[in-house]
Amino acid sequence: MSREIDQLPVPAAIRQMKVIVASPSRSGTLGLYRAMQILGYNSYHLYECVAVHGVQHMKIFKEAITAQYYPSSGVKRITRADCDKWLADYDCLVEIPSYLGVDVIKAYANDPDVKFILTERSPEKWAKSVRNSVGKVVAMSGAFPFNILKYFDAFLWHFFDFNVLVYRAIGGENEELLYQYYTEYIEKVKTTLPADRLCLIRLEDGIDWETICPFLGVPVPQVAYPGRNEPEKFQAMVQEALQPKVTAAMMRMGAVVVPVLGILGWASKSYFWK
Repeated sequence: MSREIDQLPVPAAIRQMKVIVASPSRSGTLGLYRAMQILGYNSYHLYECVAVHGVQHMKIFKEAITAQYYPSSGVKRITRADCDKWLADYDCLVEIPSYLGVDVIKAYANDPDVKFILTERSPEKWAKSVRNSVGKVVAMSGAFPFNILKYFDAFLWHFFDFNVLVYRAIGGENEELLYQYYTEYIEKVKTTLPADRLCLIRLEDGIDWETICPFLGVPVPQVAYPGRNEPEKFQAMVQEALQPKVTAAMMRMGAVVVPVLGILGWASKSYFWK
């Protein structure tokens, strides 16, 4: 079965991967994504996937999720070589590996030049944060007007489809499964990654430059560490990303619906005047 990633052109060059933030989403990962950019890394995060690369990368990510969590789908699982092709321009991955499975993380762990950061937090707080962010996006997908507009814009369709796929895969509709997913994933990563190349951070203790810069061997920047992505900030980001797509979808829908209504109106008049 041909995959979206198989259709990507072979990159002219592939950057050496330097840092993997193996934490799942809603674990201080957006702040780390921005922090790594400040430190000079070219970082790839779900924001980059959605807001920068759009439909093509969302399709690739959806296939990766399908292969990982639904093996009966017949979609081939993504490999380190696939990641090198997909993410050739990046030398830092943030939260992405948490969706791709432990095998991909092991492949990066076998590279002695890659360092790892793992943040962990209370599973209860993590589950609540997921339900207050991704869960609300999933609810939006099935509610008016998005349940109609998504059929008029490819970005909207794949954005909502991606979030629904991820949410269901990690058990978001079942609080117990969501909790189980998180605790099992964190333990697997802790036992997989080499301790001498792992910076383990408890989110409740806070993240700052003094925590990550000595580990990475880089100087502390003269700017404040990026703030955390609270649910309100997450919702604002979603609205900012979706607004132009919603406007475009409404225009396309109008271009289809208005002529149809005109035809229906003409047909009804013709019928009643018989």
